[in-house]
Amino acid sequence: MKVLFIEQFSDMGGGQRNLLDLLPAVFARGWNAVVAAPGTGPLFDAARKAGAETAKIALGRYADGQKTAGDMIRFVFDTARLRHWIARQDSDLISVGGARMLLGAALGARRRPVIFQAQHFFEEARVLHVAGWAIRHSKATVVANSKHVAKQYERYAEVHVVYNGVKEIPFTPREFGRRWRIGVIGRIAPMKGQTDFLRAAAAIAPRLPGARFVICGAPMFCPASYVQKVNRLAAGLPVDFLGWREDVGAVFKELDLLIVPSTKAEATTRVILEAFSAGVPVVAYAIAGIPEIVRDGENGFLVPECKAGALGRKVMEIIKTDLTAVVKTARMDWEKNYSVLRYQEEMARIMGGCVQAATYATAM
Repeated sequence: MKVLFIEQFSDMGGGQRNLLDLLPAVFARGWNAVVAAPGTGPLFDAARKAGAETAKIALGRYADGQKTAGDMIRFVFDTARLRHWIARQDSDLISVGGARMLLGAALGARRRPVIFQAQHFFEEARVLHVAGWAIRHSKATVVANSKHVAKQYERYAEVHVVYNGVKEIPFTPREFGRRWRIGVIGRIAPMKGQTDFLRAAAAIAPRLPGARFVICGAPMFCPASYVQKVNRLAAGLPVDFLGWREDVGAVFKELDLLIVPSTKAEATTRVILEAFSAGVPVVAYAIAGIPEIVRDGENGFLVPECKAGALGRKVMEIIKTDLTAVVKTARMDWEKNYSVLRYQEEMARIMGGCVQAATYATAM
């Protein structure tokens, strides 16, 4: 079996890391893989290193943030180009990561099975409408990374919920209270909430002398105005900008508290699961798919009022408590529910089932 993986970006976001984590399971089953994406990002080298073929898709460049009228026109032409490109590809299964690529894949599939890996919640109804039409047209199988994301697609197809899995980051026991290094990890973008993190930091810093605040990540798919706002809010605060780090385990090793102030477009972000493995307590907004994996006071902490002020108050509340039991429970949750092996097995089972079903339908 040959699987064509189509990614919306060749830069390294969460979806691209999920794909790289899945490739070993693909090859272990004797399948072949081609990873295709636009751009010239590091996904290509990483995929080739893992053993996959790669292909660059010639598509236009889109504005970050709010899309323009020119982007809409570009999408029409890009969809037609992608449709013809996919129709010529030799593959038994098409896996699509990113809604922008879904319509072209659906039109070019030519009765081959399609899997749409739904990673985010769409706030624009027109985007969901186009994705829904493509799903119905191609009879695609939808794999969502949370129940929150899955609900959008239940009217269009049967949806499988497969939570992300991450590789182990060694659990590091911590002496909480000795000093505090509080951070947010992820690409710098509005959906990741760095601005709320910094507003909360401004309230915490005077009350927690010696604390340092960490922003680990680089701007990606992000308007310049947001980056400017982040820099403005960080001015005068004890903030360390680490940039993009491949070795996230090393970042967690120096962290005492992970903050996840995501918007509802987020689902169940991988960084929470990495923190579970590493033994870093998590404080997150109770939004989107996050409450599906974080249980307040058991394996992490939730902030029901998703605002910077409430976030700051929650942090000041929990640092006075014993966090040992919370991080141990989180680690056990990772071992039981969120390992990369569990993710690989679930995804491979769905992929194999899609091809078998398509083969049976063709034979009939």
